[in-house]
Amino acid sequence: MKKYFPSLLLITVIIILAGCKKDIDTIGLNLQDESLLNADFIQVPVTAHSVFEDSIYTKNLLNNMLGYINDPVFGKTQAGFCSQFVLSGSNVSFDNITPVIDSVVLTLQCSGYFGDTLSPMRVEVYELAEELSKSAYYNHDVSATTGGNLTYSNSPIYPKPTTSVVIESTTSAAHLRIRLSDEFGRHLLQDCDLSSTSEFQKDFYGLLVNAQLVNPSQTGSLCYLSLTSAMSGISVYYSLDGVHKKYAFPISSACTRYNFFRHDYSTASANLQNQLINGQTQLGETELYVQPTAGIKTHLNMPELPTLFADKNVVINKAELVITNISQDEVHLFNPYNLGLQLVNEDETTTYLPDDAVYTSTDYFGGIYDENTHEYRFRITNYVQKIIKNGIHDKGINIVVAGAGIRGNRLIFRGTDGSYSDRLRLDIYYTVY
Repeated sequence: MKKYFPSLLLITVIIILAGCKKDIDTIGLNLQDESLLNADFIQVPVTAHSVFEDSIYTKNLLNNMLGYINDPVFGKTQAGFCSQFVLSGSNVSFDNITPVIDSVVLTLQCSGYFGDTLSPMRVEVYELAEELSKSAYYNHDVSATTGGNLTYSNSPIYPKPTTSVVIESTTSAAHLRIRLSDEFGRHLLQDCDLSSTSEFQKDFYGLLVNAQLVNPSQTGSLCYLSLTSAMSGISVYYSLDGVHKKYAFPISSACTRYNFFRHDYSTASANLQNQLINGQTQLGETELYVQPTAGIKTHLNMPELPTLFADKNVVINKAELVITNISQDEVHLFNPYNLGLQLVNEDETTTYLPDDAVYTSTDYFGGIYDENTHEYRFRITNYVQKIIKNGIHDKGINIVVAGAGIRGNRLIFRGTDGSYSDRLRLDIYYTVY
């Protein structure tokens, strides 16, 4: 009796067919060189215009911000923060003694900046009148305060966020030092329960810290602050029986803190005002804008994409959104290190694109500024493949500054007009099969 075995050719065919079940949505996503598939190339027109941001979450972010910017294109931006404080020890008591207050200093460690730090700013400090107990804080939240400005004098400060500070021969990391009133120091030591942090925070809710630009004709700056570093906090310097001492009220990672921002676009450029305030969205063909601190985003659509390959079977090997920086401002108004993209849902909420770095990697997704080409490039291959495969229109994409709650860098970039070689566009490499 003869036994029959499949031929080698048949086995090979079965293996090949089994390997072809991969979803077309993912074909080519890891492709680094489009020439591997002898791909065709097309530049797809897009439409875009800039709009105001609604709001952003600012509670307990990596950095806080303080300062005032007078931007020739984007107008005026004011940044401040609110924060709780903790005790540096437990069971502290000044009930039976009367310390002599030498000075009170609010120290804020710097971690970066945006703008012109040669412009002086005037810092204002107020005691909070309400507990920081909300589960979420946003850019528009400004907690109520009580009493007047707690600063010792009205003198301006010159922020030096990259310069070490030397105090009594000791060198410390760059920070702001804001002297507060002696009376405020007495209030902390003698009117507040210092037995524990939880009791202390019932008597002292924290501070609101704000800044004003001293000279309206100057540019100003925004300082990035690391509030939870060991450097930051309130230090009360006092004397007991001629002995000089210090008690500190730091800001721990458990403290609630948030940024708030105010924008005034009345002094912004005419092009920006006409596009965003006066509704002349066609100006997005020439110039577009993104600004962090809950300022401005750009909304983008690709109306031709769903029907572009309607009569073809197509695999998208690579799709890149190309954004070109055209900012020509002073050197200290530098552009963002990286941008972000938001997918707009039907209900106007936003989420990540399927290509976003949270699902892939930064190397794949992109969005980092290239100083040589002056471009930001995003790889959105999976997103484009899904639209083409399903033939559907979506609500579009928002272009934003990544880390919008902790930095001030903004961007002016080329619009969508096809006569510009550096226009906002979608580059697609594809294969017809």
